[in-house]
Amino acid sequence: MNVFGLVLFIIFMLISVVLIGLLIKRVRGIAHSTFKVNYKKEIQIIVYNVMGITLAFTIGIALIYLWNMITPKWYELIIALVCSSLFISSLSTFYVSFRLHYYVKDLNETLDKALYRMLIISIPVMIISLWYAFNGFSEYITYPIANGINIPNGVSTPEKSFTNGLTISFYALCILSGAVFVYFLCDHKMYQQYGKHGTLESTFLVAFPAGIIGARIWYVIGNWKADGFDERVASGEWWSIFAVWEGGLTILGGAIMGIVFGVLWYIWRNKHYSIWVAVDMIVPTILLAQAIGRIGNFFNCEVHGMPVEMSYFNWLPQIILKNGTYSSASPHLEDGTFYLPLFLIEGLINIGGYFIIAELFGKKLRKYTELGDLGFGYVLVYGFVRMFLEPLRDASYNMGTNGYWSWAFSCSFIVFGAVAILINHLVRFIIRTKKNNLRKGEEKVALYSFISTLAAAIILLIVSIILMASNKSDFTSLSYGGFNIGMMIMFVGLGTLFISGCSIIRFFEAKKSNVEIIHA
Repeated sequence: MNVFGLVLFIIFMLISVVLIGLLIKRVRGIAHSTFKVNYKKEIQIIVYNVMGITLAFTIGIALIYLWNMITPKWYELIIALVCSSLFISSLSTFYVSFRLHYYVKDLNETLDKALYRMLIISIPVMIISLWYAFNGFSEYITYPIANGINIPNGVSTPEKSFTNGLTISFYALCILSGAVFVYFLCDHKMYQQYGKHGTLESTFLVAFPAGIIGARIWYVIGNWKADGFDERVASGEWWSIFAVWEGGLTILGGAIMGIVFGVLWYIWRNKHYSIWVAVDMIVPTILLAQAIGRIGNFFNCEVHGMPVEMSYFNWLPQIILKNGTYSSASPHLEDGTFYLPLFLIEGLINIGGYFIIAELFGKKLRKYTELGDLGFGYVLVYGFVRMFLEPLRDASYNMGTNGYWSWAFSCSFIVFGAVAILINHLVRFIIRTKKNNLRKGEEKVALYSFISTLAAAIILLIVSIILMASNKSDFTSLSYGGFNIGMMIMFVGLGTLFISGCSIIRFFEAKKSNVEIIHA
């Protein structure tokens, strides 16, 4: 180890931290200013500040090579420095754009639109550049990479854990990071709605631990025999039920208990706010928390898929490919194969699902939805995600003795979410007053929507019956066999059938509205 390089690394990282602090102070000052601000001058200062942060941070990253006495190849150095620069500059841009766009009221329209575009663009740049920055160091990292820090023994890995001391698990940090990120996101949404921060503090402190407890309970129930809980409890080790440090949490159970207790607590503590507005704001963000939490599976080399050819995935960062050859439950892979990174696939789908619910249906198509639909939409979307991904899992991580536990439960999420949305529309239709804000022509749109979704549902159900009837033997294993595909299509068809009911409700409501307008 080069001590001089380590000292320089620390110095430049401290410079970065100081400059970041100055940036935050200046942007907060602009957001809270009661005087007229010269935005042209302030933006110039912010740009110089971001350039300073980027330069100091990038030099610090380069000093890692000197600190560890590594002589990198020229392309490794370029990749590390370019991607590190993109990461820190996009992170700074994200903060500046977010703060100014949402918290400054007197921005001119041109500047505000530019800040919003920068905000959106900075998100994928930040995520992608962070992952690929590791490519400059991937050849010099020991695999499997660390998944925790043990005090006093040092780092732990999926192949080397410690029974003594305190271990800070990266998996736990990922779950906590996801929860904290979502809390601040929801707090921001509540501020936009009600102009007040801190509304969700007590709800978070109740819902998060309730989710952890629910995740553990559901795992224990699903693996009561598979993981030997029955034998351990019978032998006196009743505490094994609560031993979360041994691993074993399931997101499905955590989502249910976290949502239920969070909703009940919110209703009790915030009687003057609409629970349905809160549900539509908060529940879909769970998808983002789950996406961040899935990174913990990467560190633990767990909940992955079956071995696949690495050549098809060479576009992924090398750190994922190299770490993906290890498994906490299966043999180490070599010769150009690695375990399918389900953590990454599910994480990306969850992020996409969030934007479909919150941005597409929550904003662009809001006139076709009811309060509560976005919250129930989370249940529907996550059911789809897990239903299609469960059969890809390595059998070592399937819940239950035959692997069907989580899969069947995921399928039930789809039906429950679709039925809940239909009931939500039906109840609101029944209790809605005569005053109707439906736009002209919506009657025809609703009718076409009903006909198309009903036809799609009927076709899907017919196909599912044919596949299930002709492939009965496939039920013995959780895989993409004909029977299981038939079941997947059946649940999709049932969900589509129930959703079509929302269209017919909207049709009758629009028809009633048009009749009232004529008679008026």
